[in-house]
Amino acid sequence: RPPPPPPRHARFTQTRVSHRRGAFLTVAAAPDDVQGDEGADATSFFSPSKVNLFLRIIRKRDDGFHDLASLFHVIDLGDAMKFAKSSSKTRDTLVCADDTIPLDGRNLVIKALDLFRRKTGTSQYFWVELVKNVPHGAGLGGGSGNAATAMWAANQLCGTPASEAELLEWSGDIGSDISVFFSLGAAYCTGRGEVVEDVESPLPLSTPLLLVKPNLGLSTPQIFKALDLAGLSKLDPLALMEGIKKDGCSFDICVNDLEAPAFSELPELLELKNKLVEACSETVVFMSGSGSTIVVVGNDAVPKFVADDPDLFKAQTRLITRKKGEWFAPSTEY
Repeated sequence: RPPPPPPRHARFTQTRVSHRRGAFLTVAAAPDDVQGDEGADATSFFSPSKVNLFLRIIRKRDDGFHDLASLFHVIDLGDAMKFAKSSSKTRDTLVCADDTIPLDGRNLVIKALDLFRRKTGTSQYFWVELVKNVPHGAGLGGGSGNAATAMWAANQLCGTPASEAELLEWSGDIGSDISVFFSLGAAYCTGRGEVVEDVESPLPLSTPLLLVKPNLGLSTPQIFKALDLAGLSKLDPLALMEGIKKDGCSFDICVNDLEAPAFSELPELLELKNKLVEACSETVVFMSGSGSTIVVVGNDAVPKFVADDPDLFKAQTRLITRKKGEWFAPSTEY
């Protein structure tokens, strides 16, 4: 089966390059027992990201986590990954040109491969190349998408010992956002985000989206620490689901309970959102996840103030879905 097409780089401005450091491939020292060129027969996989079309925080749980209710949608801003079986009997090898990316067990890719081995009983290790396009600390789930892609790829290379349902169930062990990538693209998620219900895409897949992120990140723990539980929206998430299915996106529906703490921690983010609202007429503008990416729905034209600012990451993107038994691929809806 031919590999999926690589991410379509033309949708990015030159600013994107500034978010990847290092011109040469960075790799942790290969295991001593590796034989030959590990990546010679590698298979390519597209690693997508996501946006939250709405995000309600329901309550703080006894275990310290928060229950949420959110409509996630996978998008085709993504990373490029390659996977091959490794001859090593001791560990995986992760290769990446971005020197800010950890290559050891701190990386969700390695955690996902460890989880896959633990759950399936296989002893197979892997060689992985990761080309980062999705910015870190963006609220786009780029690392979670990498982890899900790693589990999917490992399963394919090992002859599919696990079902899609098992991959979804297992993924919650290492991260709350990973599970959404085992949906078919649009998912109503509850619990910590690991309870995934497939839903029909509420918007046409051709809907233009523009992502804009300042050169500043927000950690999820930082945002939840600043969250005022008493000030949360009282909107019923099921009513929001019905509203977006019926009427599409609007400022009343695309609510994000994490905007208030994010804007209090990073006032520049509120300023960016307000400028995008003013510059992008007939659109809906909101923050994705815990930030710091602002999403513009309905028009992907880059405003002049965004284009002129080299410190802003900006990317045009589309919603994507997949068929059962297949993995995600970049959109053709441009």
